[in-house]
Formats: sequence, C-alpha cells, structure tokens
Amino acid sequence: MSGNNDKGQDSGAFYDDLEKLLVQQVTRQPELLDLRLRLAELYYETRKIAPFLEQARYMHAHIRNAAQSEEWRKVLSMGRMIAASDPLFAEAVIGDKIEFIGSRSISPKVAYTRIGEEERFRKPLAEIAEAYEAVRKDPRFIAELDNEMIQSAGHPSSLQLAGRLSDHVGGARIYLKREDINSQPAHLLAAVLGQALLAKRMGKKSLVAFSPTGRSGVVVASVASRLGMQAEIFMDSEQMQLQAGSVFRMWLMGAHVNEGGLGRRRDGGVRNEVWDHWARNSADSFLVMGLDAAPHPYPMLTLELASIAGRECRRQLYAISKKAPDLLVARAGDNADAVGLFPPFLRAPGTRLVCVEGQDELEPAVEKGGSITQPLTLKEQQRAAAIMEGMDYPRTTREHAWLKASGRVEYVKGSVGAAKRAMFDVSKHEGVIPAIQTAFALGWACQEAAKMSPEQTVIVMMSENVDKNIWQIGKAMGVPL
Repeated sequence: MSGNNDKGQDSGAFYDDLEKLLVQQVTRQPELLDLRLRLAELYYETRKIAPFLEQARYMHAHIRNAAQSEEWRKVLSMGRMIAASDPLFAEAVIGDKIEFIGSRSISPKVAYTRIGEEERFRKPLAEIAEAYEAVRKDPRFIAELDNEMIQSAGHPSSLQLAGRLSDHVGGARIYLKREDINSQPAHLLAAVLGQALLAKRMGKKSLVAFSPTGRSGVVVASVASRLGMQAEIFMDSEQMQLQAGSVFRMWLMGAHVNEGGLGRRRDGGVRNEVWDHWARNSADSFLVMGLDAAPHPYPMLTLELASIAGRECRRQLYAISKKAPDLLVARAGDNADAVGLFPPFLRAPGTRLVCVEGQDELEPAVEKGGSITQPLTLKEQQRAAAIMEGMDYPRTTREHAWLKASGRVEYVKGSVGAAKRAMFDVSKHEGVIPAIQTAFALGWACQEAAKMSPEQTVIVMMSENVDKNIWQIGKAMGVPL
C-alpha cells in the first residue's frame, strides 16, 4: 500500500464502510434475506429511512408468509420506530412479536419503551447527530482527537514486535498491539474525549455521564477538567461507598458526583436520572456515553471514535515496513477490540481481518456433580435473542453481525490447546502474560503465522488486563494455587 492511500483512510467512517461492504454483498447475493436484514439494521441504526424502506419492501415482497417470519418481525419492529406512518408498518399485523412502542403495542403487558425514545429527547439527540455528521469525516477533527490522546492519554500505545515468539513459531513476524498496559482502555478514552471535543464545538458547558463503578466517571471528570468544562457524574449510592477512591478523584478534579438509585427507582434508576437531568439541561450540557446502551447517534458516534487502535497500528507499522499488515487478529464477543482495530483496514484488500471466538476458561466448565455444563441450544439462544432484541440498545453485538455478514471479516473458533500453548509461549518468550480470551486469539494467530512467509506481518490486539484471570490461568496449568 502506498503512503498516499494509507493516509487517505484516516477520514474513513466505520459505518459508511460497513454500508458499502454490505451493499456489495447484497449486490452479489440479492436473494439472501439475512444479508438484507443486516443492511436494514444498519440503516435503522443510522436513521437512513429511504434505503431502510427499500430493503424492507424487498423483504416483504420476497418472504413467504411474512406474518410468521422472524426476519420480517424484526424489520417490522424497526420500521414501527423510524417510519411508523409508512403503510407497510402502520397497517401490519405483528402477531406475537414483542413490540416496543407503547402506543402501538398489541398487549400492554409487553409494552416497553427504551431509554431515550421519549419525545423530549428527540431534539437534543437530533442536534448531536447533526453536529457529529458534520465532523465524522473531517480529518481535522480526527487529528484533533488523536493529538489529545497523545497529549493527555499517553498514546499511541506500543506496537510491540514479538521477535522471539516469531522466531519460535516460524513464518510471519508477529506484533502485539499493547492496549493491555494502559491504565484506561483506549476505546473508552477516545469515545469520551471525542464526545467532549464535539460538545465544545457545539458550545456546551458541561458533560453529563452515568458511571456504574466510577471508572468511566474518572475519565469524564479528567477530560472535562482539561477542556475547561463542568462534569456531572451520576453513580449508584452503594457504588459511591464501594468506590470512594474514584469519587474522591472525581471531586478533586472539580466534578459534581450525584448520588442516584435511591428509593423505588433503584433498578436502572440511575441511568434514567442521568437522562432526566440531561433533558432538563440539554441547552448547555452534553450527555457522554461509553459503549453503553443508547439511541442513535451514540452507537455510531462512540464506535467510530473508538477506532483509534487501528489508526495507530496503521501508522506505526507503515513507519516500520511501509506497507499494511497481512493479518489482523482480535478476539470476538461483545467487546470493542475488533471495532477499535479493524475500521481503518476495511478498505485495505490485502489485509486479512479475523475475529477469534474463545471462552472465559482454559478448561471446559464442569458442574459439581462432574457433568459438563450444557450450553444453550440454538433454539434457546434464538429465543433469548428475540426477547432481548429491542429491550435495550446493542453494544457491539450488532456491529459484529454486520462485519460477519459483510464478508470482510472472518470469524473462527480458537482451541483450548492452542490458547494454552500461546499462553506459555508468549509469557516465556516475550514476558507478556495474556488474559484468557486474548490467549485464544493469540493461539489461532500463531498457528496462522507459522503458515506465512517471514516477509509478512501479523498484528494481534491485546486489550484485556490479565489480573482478572491470573489465578484461573495458574489452575489450568496445574499450579497448586
């Protein structure tokens, strides 16, 4: 890849690239309704009503017995939210589908309105969407964000050449993107900082946020202090006592820490209180979200801002080899690793992108009786997904589904054996102990690297802190702990 092409990807927007990839797949395989459903989901999330309706009408015309189709029920639920007046949705019969617009629900018992869907939030959310749309492809805004990450967050994180590991494995040179050594995850820092910079451009004076454990609250307080803004942090009353150190840090940086979750509004009440506060003060305040559940434009905004790891990787490797990597590997699952690493490479056809599905244990889970714990059946998983679909906003699950459907990203299963070998080899040869899920990605990456030439490069994303797994790792390796 040339230097010009490499730099040209800085201003690429993740959701736009996803849309192009999905449209290409639909063009190649127009009869695959699952692909069209993924594209409709993307249009729904980005509130592109006209193309959403185009996909919806195609699916309605080509699905037999649409009233009984799970795919059509999903489209119908989305359509009722963003194009309720369209005859395709206004006159449709939903059947037994859970409907989330209270006024249109078949049964009051299943009516559910997601947070942020009330009328009072529409205008401030639309203002944020409009402001972000104006800067999301602006290289100057991305450069400003990256510069702030350098100045205040110690980025870029290390792209470590695992030279001894590469020699041991044979084949391609293996690099480790060391997000695991940062005190705060890069995706959270970038998402918060990017929103704060957007808030400044919008003329807002304060940042409002919900912090379940105080960790994200400290980040918001720090960013607000640096940018000369006021931070309003909301925490559960019990967590404020448990995380007194974080509360003190926020206070010392000038933030107001508000005690929430009191009385009858205990379960989920704190988030509602945050949104209520923002609704009353949206004229001069900005609601900051991490990868938490939220309506448009927050999923697109936070996930596009979170792709800083990929931008750093591309620049760092290009400075070394003057080319793009041949293979990028990240763990799968509901985390931001792939979303943080892959977006700048979606338009680099020579780079293979792979998500490795692992598990939280290095041994199969066994019940006390000695029998293997049985996972949910596919039907049970689908039923659970149907129940959860719409009950809250997705985090990165839907983005993974889009990446998989696009055909640009491969999803493979890692093995326990390869994960254990990688755990031992990386620790021994590089002095780096990976967390368990990351070990599955490393294990698969090492196997692939062995099949490649020494001129090729592999980058593996490491973002988990191993401290949470260290005793499990010891037990799995037979150490008497």
